[in-house]
Amino acid sequence: MNRKRTRKGFFAGILLVFMLGICIAFSSCAHCSETAWREYKVFCGMSFKGGEVTEDAWRRFCDEHVTSAFPEGYTSFEAIGYWKGSSAATERENSRVLLIVAPADARDKVMSIARKYRELFQQEAVLVLSSAGDAIFVEKEQ
Repeated sequence: MNRKRTRKGFFAGILLVFMLGICIAFSSCAHCSETAWREYKVFCGMSFKGGEVTEDAWRRFCDEHVTSAFPEGYTSFEAIGYWKGSSAATERENSRVLLIVAPADARDKVMSIARKYRELFQQEAVLVLSSAGDAIFVEKEQ
């Protein structure tokens, strides 16, 4: 009798784990048809050894590299950055931040933009911050 009870308990446990797995699978698949979004922030310093990145140069960079990669849109805003690079002191620097909300597979395009900015404007580093996003466009109802 104890053996039958143990066997029933074992199979009940297996069944419970199996059913729990099915529930988890279906709950996570409720959004399978939706696009997974990420929020990317690219922090671009405006100073370099030869001076400052001008507003015209920034616009050209955005037009040629960012808009072509993300024609659906992005946001650019001014910031003041503080960072300690290879120098001994923490320095204050005018900066621009690109805020890009895009499908999760856009990482390579974002990294390409950061590398291009670093190369063109002789930056020691460009910071890219990425986080999961839940993007919803609130549009005019049809």
